[in-house]
Amino acid sequence: MPPLLVRGVKEALAKVEGPVILIANLLTEGSGMAGFTAADAARWVSRAIERPVDVVIANTGRPSKETLMRYAAEEKLPLELGALDERVELVTGPFWNTAIARHDRRRLSFAVWSVLSQRLLHEAPVLQS
Repeated sequence: MPPLLVRGVKEALAKVEGPVILIANLLTEGSGMAGFTAADAARWVSRAIERPVDVVIANTGRPSKETLMRYAAEEKLPLELGALDERVELVTGPFWNTAIARHDRRRLSFAVWSVLSQRLLHEAPVLQS
């Protein structure tokens, strides 16, 4: 989220006509994020960019217990969803399916495309001849 604090980012995002999509982290980042949720992240981003987050894409997949224990030793826990604002669309899927905490690129790209196609293609004005 620190990139959102860079000068000019907020202004650039304000000009974007499409939806703001937040891809939630897979894990919390240490004890400072204890209790932090994807819903908290959406609220934080909305405040930082002074524009609502339209969609949150969140992981429902879990790796093996051994993998989770390894990350827990670093005080990194799976990021919970939390209570999203009712206006925020939620897209979930098993985006984490390896021993390394990385989103599955193919599944994530399909999720993003699904959101964009639904919001942009279906909201486009009908051309008349």
